[in-house]
Amino acid sequence: MRHLKQEFDKLSIREIIVYTIAALGQIAMIVLVFLGMYLEPKGEIHSSVLTCYGLECGFTTALLGISQHYSAELRNFKSNITTLLKDTANESNT
Repeated sequence: MRHLKQEFDKLSIREIIVYTIAALGQIAMIVLVFLGMYLEPKGEIHSSVLTCYGLECGFTTALLGISQHYSAELRNFKSNITTLLKDTANESNT
């Protein structure tokens, strides 16, 4: 649990907002998909519209998650390379 808190503390405000939007989108997707399957059409909106919108919400949140994941991986990679270059420079100076 301590590791999870440390990882959460590393997140920027932008990442927290993106993850919150993705979580809300996932919740909306699940609710709308189930509503679209189990509600009777009462003339207001067809269940296929709700189902389609729910699936679009899921797709969007998946894209947000994938984008955020690879952005974090790229940042970690850059940090590791920078550290490695600094260590190499320090070793060659001594």
